[in-house]
Amino acid sequence: MKGFLLTGLTALLISACNPLDRSDRSPEEAIPQNAVFILKVNDPEAGLRDLEQGHFKSDAKPEEPVLHFLQHLKELDVQDAGYLAAFPAKGDSLSYLYVSRIKPMDPKTDTLSSRAPSASDSMKLRNSRTGSKKFTVEIGNLRLTSRDSGYISELRKSGLPQGPPVKLRPLLESSASAKPLTLFVDANKADSLAHVYGNVSSKEWSGLAGTMAFDLSMEPEKVQWTGVGVADDSIPSLLTLFEHTQPVVNTLASLAPQGADGILTFSFTDHTVFSENQRKSFPKAPASDSLFRTTEEVGLVFQGNNRAVLINTYGALSLSEFLQNARTDTYDYQGKEIGVLSPSSLLEDAFPSLVKDFTFTHYAALDNAFVFSDQKEFLELIIRDINSDSTFDASVTFQSASGELAEASSLLLLGDGAKMGKTAIDLLPPALLRLSQTDDIRDPLLAFQAVADRSFCHLNIFQKRRTGRMRKQGVSPRFTVQLDAPLATVPQFVTDHRNNKKEVVVQDTENNLYLISTEGKILWKKQLEGRVQGRIEQIDLYKNGRLQLAFTTSNQFLVLDRNGKEVAPFDMKFSGPILNPLAVFDYEGNRNYRFVVTQGSEVRMYNGKGKIVTGFKYTKAESAVLDRPRHFRIGTRDYLVFRLEDGSLKILNRVGDTRISVNEKIDFSDNDVYLYNDKFIVTDKTGTLVSVDTRGRTTKTRFNLAADHGMDATVKTLSLMNDNELTIKGNKASLDLGVYTKPRIFYIYDKIYVSVTDIQTQRAYLFDSNAIPFTGFPVYANSPIDLTDVDNDRKVEIAAKFEENSLIVYSLN
Repeated sequence: MKGFLLTGLTALLISACNPLDRSDRSPEEAIPQNAVFILKVNDPEAGLRDLEQGHFKSDAKPEEPVLHFLQHLKELDVQDAGYLAAFPAKGDSLSYLYVSRIKPMDPKTDTLSSRAPSASDSMKLRNSRTGSKKFTVEIGNLRLTSRDSGYISELRKSGLPQGPPVKLRPLLESSASAKPLTLFVDANKADSLAHVYGNVSSKEWSGLAGTMAFDLSMEPEKVQWTGVGVADDSIPSLLTLFEHTQPVVNTLASLAPQGADGILTFSFTDHTVFSENQRKSFPKAPASDSLFRTTEEVGLVFQGNNRAVLINTYGALSLSEFLQNARTDTYDYQGKEIGVLSPSSLLEDAFPSLVKDFTFTHYAALDNAFVFSDQKEFLELIIRDINSDSTFDASVTFQSASGELAEASSLLLLGDGAKMGKTAIDLLPPALLRLSQTDDIRDPLLAFQAVADRSFCHLNIFQKRRTGRMRKQGVSPRFTVQLDAPLATVPQFVTDHRNNKKEVVVQDTENNLYLISTEGKILWKKQLEGRVQGRIEQIDLYKNGRLQLAFTTSNQFLVLDRNGKEVAPFDMKFSGPILNPLAVFDYEGNRNYRFVVTQGSEVRMYNGKGKIVTGFKYTKAESAVLDRPRHFRIGTRDYLVFRLEDGSLKILNRVGDTRISVNEKIDFSDNDVYLYNDKFIVTDKTGTLVSVDTRGRTTKTRFNLAADHGMDATVKTLSLMNDNELTIKGNKASLDLGVYTKPRIFYIYDKIYVSVTDIQTQRAYLFDSNAIPFTGFPVYANSPIDLTDVDNDRKVEIAAKFEENSLIVYSLN
């Protein structure tokens, strides 16, 4: 739970805010005293982008005040960092004000920052980019903007508002988040406005805490709010339960069945303190007694109509003796003793904050843990799953969420997003749930975690797509990304020159090119005129360490910079036949690039300035060039190799003269030409491998390959895919019958990886140099894969098409 600088928060919560005596005013000081919602906008551009890409649509219903509130960030055309405040207005509605500093370069700053506001401060009417009207007044060093002209007029006459609510000031001053948006809520004030919005709960917020602050994090198929909450001493709330307690490491997921809909757990280091906190909201609850005094964690597990209560203790003797004396029968089930009792409300009486309408009839003791249920069949299922290591902590839901959760929590709700909705709405503030729930995420999980920390709680609520169904030992999904149209190219890793980490570039069928971060965020989308041909090359055109993307489309040769902008003069257009993939030659490795664009029989070589290389003679091939030409180096000599439609294999030197004559015509297969053991190798449509040495001597080896065989090679490794048989350096692996892509060889950290994908069953396979599959494969993939170490941790990731409109990145554990 990141995003807040909490150092010193306890002191801030105790002490009052003492404004400094200074001539300039901070934006915080101009927030209206009666503000209900406050949005701190650290990065307006990123925040607006998150809202645009997320599920916060512009048609948010009025009865959803926070979602409606967030839309005003866009309507006010916010460009500078500041605060958006919502506060009661006339007519049972909310008014909105945005407060920001006037930029130092603004010429008005020098004349306004040191003087007191006066009636001479002008009010300006502007139109935002959304077309809505907004009114602005500049007072001192602050700019205040609203769509309410009357309110701005009042400010112009009376000056700045009195300042933010006292309860919110510690949170405002302690937040220094790197996230674009932070939401602050005065819960009781928000609840007092419930009548304005119709059919909403009278406890929209205060059921959780008195004041709250949340960072918003938007990622593809994930919405997350993280922050802190502070209980109101005068009004008990959910977080009141955990005051003056500490969380323990959650273990009850290892006792719940793998197929459970979800779990809900409370944990605490001192049950006596927890009981006293509980009595603030439930006066009839008993004080802590010896039965549960050693309890550390209590939870509910849900599966269909079945429920069970789980208890973990550090001393089970008292509770065990009580249950043994109360039971009426016992029987053994898979090595565990199950006790039978008359219906008992013992747990409901002891934990009314968690356990409601629950009487148990069966229980089982598992070391220092207990499981209670009103259905023996459900209890038996739990024991079966424990014995077979098929517990909830190995489930799709848990595996998908574990990376987002702290190991220890005071409160944890985790489960299927659809099936746990009723449980969540009974426990959590409805407004908070609406902020995290969306119909845009398929197969979602829902998680809420609260971690007690001195006089406040860390809060974490998120909904994300469950991807663990593809998880196998050794492989786990890192992220998936949904595009606006079906994928047209294979996702490809490229390098971010700023940190040497990898990003993903891919194009959709609408010819949009996307750059996607290591966290799965779309950094930019660029509309191209045609389809990218082959792989995209990365170059350092200016020799300054900053990388560009170079490629051809069906009719263009383009170079794009880091932000997706075209680099002149590399925005060339061509008429006529479709271009082949771009070839990039760097003969000496000194970034003096040669770009070779082939179109039909035309061959054009450009230098790093976009000029035709006049010294290159091979400008017209004898027939159409089949694919990108290749550059190889053997010793000190360079070889440029072209495959032509008429069966010619042209091997040239740097200036385009013939270096090796190959007189025999070859009926080329769809595979490229490679350098293998210092020989140039190709295959023909009969499955014969043709090799040419540096003296022009040709050798043929019949492999009896099918016409649609696949091949890849490095200088010392040859891999062939023939029907369902994969060969790597002479080692063979037989796969299920299918339609397989060409093999692709990757060499990372002195290890060889070879991949093929069955496009019928959408399964990607990965093998080592001995044709032995890596653990966890095959994985679901709908295309060939790309493979690299994304974040330089010496663990590799793979990228592939996932579904029609989405890609996936897996991590190899």
